[in-house]
Amino acid sequence: MSSSLASLLRALREERSLTQEELAERAGITAKAVSALERGERRRPYPHTVRALADALQLGDEERSRLVAAVPGRVGPMPATAVPESAPMPGVGTLAPPVRLVGREDDVSEAVRLLTDGVTRVLTLTGPGGVGKTSLALTAARAAATSFPGGMTVVDLSGTTDALAVLPAIGTALGVPEAGFRGRAEGLVPFLSGRRVLLVLDNLEQLLEAAPELAALVAQCPDLVVLGTSRAPLRIRAERELRVLPLDQDTAEVLFRERALSSGGRLPDTVPEDAAVAELCRRLDGLPLAIELAASATALLRPAALLERLDGLAANAPRDLPERQRSMAATLDWSLELLEPAERELLTRLSVFPAGFSLSGAETVGGEDTLTGLRVLLEHSLVSRDADVQGTERFRLLVPIRQYAATRLDDDERAALMRRVCDHVLQLARDLEPDLRGATLDAGLDLVEADLSTVRVAFAELVGTRRFDDAAELVWRLWFALALRGHAHEGSALAGQLSGRPMGDVARAYWLTACAGLAYVMGDIDDVRTHGDAALELARRIERPDLTADAAVLAGAGALFAGDLATASVRLAVAADVESTGEVPWSPAQRRLAEGQVALLAGRVEEADALLDEAERLARELGNPFSLATALNVRATLTELRYDHALSATLLAEAAELSVGSRISWTLAYTLPALAGVAVRLGEAEAGARLFGASASYSAEHSVATGFQAFSALADRDLAAAREQLGEARFRAAWDAGRDTTMAEVVKLAAELNRLARR
Repeated sequence: MSSSLASLLRALREERSLTQEELAERAGITAKAVSALERGERRRPYPHTVRALADALQLGDEERSRLVAAVPGRVGPMPATAVPESAPMPGVGTLAPPVRLVGREDDVSEAVRLLTDGVTRVLTLTGPGGVGKTSLALTAARAAATSFPGGMTVVDLSGTTDALAVLPAIGTALGVPEAGFRGRAEGLVPFLSGRRVLLVLDNLEQLLEAAPELAALVAQCPDLVVLGTSRAPLRIRAERELRVLPLDQDTAEVLFRERALSSGGRLPDTVPEDAAVAELCRRLDGLPLAIELAASATALLRPAALLERLDGLAANAPRDLPERQRSMAATLDWSLELLEPAERELLTRLSVFPAGFSLSGAETVGGEDTLTGLRVLLEHSLVSRDADVQGTERFRLLVPIRQYAATRLDDDERAALMRRVCDHVLQLARDLEPDLRGATLDAGLDLVEADLSTVRVAFAELVGTRRFDDAAELVWRLWFALALRGHAHEGSALAGQLSGRPMGDVARAYWLTACAGLAYVMGDIDDVRTHGDAALELARRIERPDLTADAAVLAGAGALFAGDLATASVRLAVAADVESTGEVPWSPAQRRLAEGQVALLAGRVEEADALLDEAERLARELGNPFSLATALNVRATLTELRYDHALSATLLAEAAELSVGSRISWTLAYTLPALAGVAVRLGEAEAGARLFGASASYSAEHSVATGFQAFSALADRDLAAAREQLGEARFRAAWDAGRDTTMAEVVKLAAELNRLARR
C-alpha cells in the first residue's frame, strides 16, 4: 500500500473523530485490517473494502475519488471462462512441498481419509506455528488428487488480514473476476456447482471472521471440500479439526539429520555429538520449523556448539521460507499479532512456569480472566493440553514458545510473578499433606511429581529472595514425596542449600526433620540421628505435635539402625505420648513398625510378631500404600527368619504390587532383595539372581539404602547361596539380565513365586 493511501485514510478517520475500532465496526471489517491499512502494511485493498471504508466515513464524491485514486493499480483477475470438468483448476502446480515430509505418514493418511470419505466438508489442520501444517496440507492434497476430478486450487492467505478479502482471494485463484460474483459466497456457486473440487486455504488463523462466509460457500456447493490450515479452528458446524502435533523424539532427530546434511552441515559421528542432536531436538520440543532452523546452522557450528546458541539461528534460515518463518521469533511474532493484548499478556505470564502447569497455577499468574484467555491460547495452539493428572487439567507451552514469551517479561514483572508462583507452590504442598499421609497417597505423589519442575524454580526463588523460612517449610512438606519417588538425593541437595541460613524456630524444626528423613532414605544413619535428635528437641520446645511425632519416629529409626536399641525405645516412646493427643493419625503405624523392629533385633520374636501384626492392621486402616508396603516388608523379614516361605512370598507379592502400582521406590528397594531370597530358598536360584540384579540397579538409581540389620543379614546369606548354586558365569548372566527387568515383570515374577511357595 502506498504511504499516500495510509496517510489519507488516517486523516479522513481523524477528521471524523473516529477510532480505528469504530471505523472497523462501521465498515464491517476488523480493527486489525484498519490498522494494517494505516500502517501501510496492506498495499492493495480489494475494491469492496475501499467502498466499505468510504461508506463508513460518509465520504462525498470528491473525497471518495481521492481515496480510490490513492490505491495502487491491481493486476486484473483472470477472465471468466468455462473450465471443463477434466481440466485442473489454477494453483494445482503449487501442491508439492519444497522438501520431503518426515514422520507424518499417519497424519497424511488420516487427512486423505477424511478428505475423501464423502462426509467431511471442511478439514482444518491446526497446530502451533512451525509445526508443519502447510507441508502436511500440500502433501495430503496431492495424495487425494484422484478423488477430485474438478481439480484443486491452493490459496495462500498469509498476506491477507481482512476477512472480507478471503472470498475475493478465492475467486481470483479460481479465475473468477470479482465483478462476476461481487465478493459473496452465493456468487461463486455457479462456478463451483457440479464440480468435485478441493480448495486448499493456507494460513486462515488471522481470518477467522471469514468463517460464516466459508460455511455458506460449502453449504451451497455440495461437491466442494475445503482443506484449511490455521493455528485455531474456524468453529463452524461443517468443520472437522485435525490437530498437527510436534514430532516425537526419534522422528525429530531423523528430520534434524536430514536437513543438516542437505544444508551442508557437519554431523560428527561421536557419542557427544549424537547426544547433542538429541538434546537439541528435546529443547526444540519437536517443532519442525525450529528443528530445520537449527539444522541449517550446522553448516557453521557442530550440534554441541548449537546448544549454547539457539537464539541466533535466523541468519542461516533457508531463503525460500516466508519472512515470518525465517526464525521462531518471527513465526511467534506473527502468532501474537493475532491475539488481543490481554491474551498476549497471559501468554507471557505463563512463561514463568518451566514445564507443565495446572489451571490453578495458570490462574495464580493470570488473574480472574485466565480461563477465557487460556481457551483462546489453546485455540491458537500457543498453549497445549497435557495429560490430566489425577483428574486435574494440565497445560504447557512448547519450549520454543515459552522461551520466546519469557523474553517479553521485564525484570520487575517476572519478580512479581515468581512471588505468586512461590506462594502457589507452598499452598499446593500444604494442600497435599493429607494425601501424602493418608489413603490418597498416589494422588498426592502424582500431583507433586507433575509440578516438580515448578517446585524446583520456586525453591530457588525462595532462597534467592531470602525467604528461608518458606523454603524450609517447602522442603519439609515435600521431602516424603521426593523420597518415595526416587528424588532423595535432589531433596537432600535442596535442603543443603539452607544449611547455616537464618531461620525461625518452626522453620528450623521443619528443616531438621526433612534432613533426617532424607538421610534415612539414603542410609546416612549418623545424619539421621544428629538431625532427628535436634529436630525432636526443637519440636517439643515449640510445642508442635506433628513435628514432634515425625522427629521422634525418625530419631528412633536412626538409633535402631545404629544398633542403639535403648535410645530407639526412648525416642519412640515420645512419639507414643504425642499420639495420645489424636493430632497425628498417620504416626501410629510407623511407630509400631519401628517398635516391632526393635523387638526383632532384641530377640523378642513373639513381641515383634504382635507389634508387626498391629502395624499392618493400622496401615490397612490408614489406607496408605507406603505404610502398608513397609509393614509387609518387615513382616516378611520375620517370617523368613521362621522359614515360612509361603507367607513370606504372599506378603512380598502384595508389597511389590503396592510399590509398583504407586511407584514407591523406597519400599520396592526392600521388596526386591527379599523376593530374591525367597526365590533362592524355593530352589529358583536363577530367578533369585535376576531379582538381586534388579535390586542393585533399582536401589542405585533411586538413591535408596536398605540398612535394617536383620534384613541385610538375610539378603547377604541368600545372595551368597544364589552365587554358589549357579556358579559365577550363570550368576553373572542372570544378574545382568535382572538389571533390565521392568517393574511390571517384577510384579509378575512375585506372583509366580507366591504360587510356587503355596504348592
